[in-house]
Amino acid sequence: MKKVLGLVLELNPFHNGHKYFIDQAIKMINPSVTIAVVSTSFTMRGDVSVIDKFAKTKLCLDYGIDIVLELPFISAINSADYFSAAAVNILKSFQVTDICFGSEAKSIETLHNIATISSSAEYNNILRANLDKGLSYSSASLSTLLSLTDPSLAMSSTLPNNTLGIGYLKAIKDSNITPHIIERIDNMYYDENISKTNIASATSLRKEIGENKEIDNYIPNYTYDFVNSDQVNDEIYKLLQYTFLKNDISNFKNILGVKEGIENRFLSFIDSANYKDFINNVQTKRYSINTIKRLILHILLNTSSQYEGKVNYYLRILGMNNCGMKYLSHLPKNIKQEIITTPKNSTNEFVNLELRATKLYCLLTNKNIYKQEYELIKKTE
Repeated sequence: MKKVLGLVLELNPFHNGHKYFIDQAIKMINPSVTIAVVSTSFTMRGDVSVIDKFAKTKLCLDYGIDIVLELPFISAINSADYFSAAAVNILKSFQVTDICFGSEAKSIETLHNIATISSSAEYNNILRANLDKGLSYSSASLSTLLSLTDPSLAMSSTLPNNTLGIGYLKAIKDSNITPHIIERIDNMYYDENISKTNIASATSLRKEIGENKEIDNYIPNYTYDFVNSDQVNDEIYKLLQYTFLKNDISNFKNILGVKEGIENRFLSFIDSANYKDFINNVQTKRYSINTIKRLILHILLNTSSQYEGKVNYYLRILGMNNCGMKYLSHLPKNIKQEIITTPKNSTNEFVNLELRATKLYCLLTNKNIYKQEYELIKKTE
């Protein structure tokens, strides 16, 4: 049986660690085709990506990926459970046999144990009780696990790659997809200090970019005018202030993530000195910094609350090579009919949201990439 490898990548930015991960995954699985789901020009944590999705696509095709699929804004700007479920559903549609993901854990059994516990009725009952106490989802989840299992196992669930890995395992539970982990090397996700090796965390690289430092030693051989996140955040905050200035507070009630009166808390601090101060002022036990950042983007793009609590996604190809094109021809007809290669004349509401998100990205970064939404990226070998 031919193997089809699936990967989920955010690439903020694409660095040597990603190249190592892709190389190791392909070496481990030896697939006939490798498919990557790549998140949009915004990130799961509600930030503007320092590199746009079209540049990510081209880099993926340059470094071993045969088909690049889009994890759209509606899926990508969400909590880990929905992010991972949408990504896996997309890969399922493209009939991957194996999925590899990075992990801080040394054994996939660690993640399997947490996934099993967090899928139980007992876990869900305790989780709801913790949420009712006003805890954020991540805090409530950790508190629940601490009450059900060994503290070291529970704490491992909070590490970012492990969190997503657990989500992937839960999403593939009833499928024939085989999961594999590749352990992180040289650094951890949140490391802010630049590595002494040529593999550094994306967090530290974004910090270097913000300080206008060169990161050439830590990325494969490509050039890109990276986005300065601090400067972009100032622009985001201006847009948010204007949005609250021109809208009645009641207009925010139907936006994804707006509940429990959080819009009133936004309004109370809308005159904060800057974006960072606003985020810190608004955050509560219930609303983490990442939740607030995601909510800001959904407010700016007027994402409908009707998508709350759902795994929302579509099947869209951003780019592929000859191997990828050959593989597509063998997919079932019903799947091929669902695939989007251009948003032109699309009536899909998630596609329209994605187009608005790209326009926002252009506005914030001064990058003229919108026309690329209508161009399928192909790499001939």
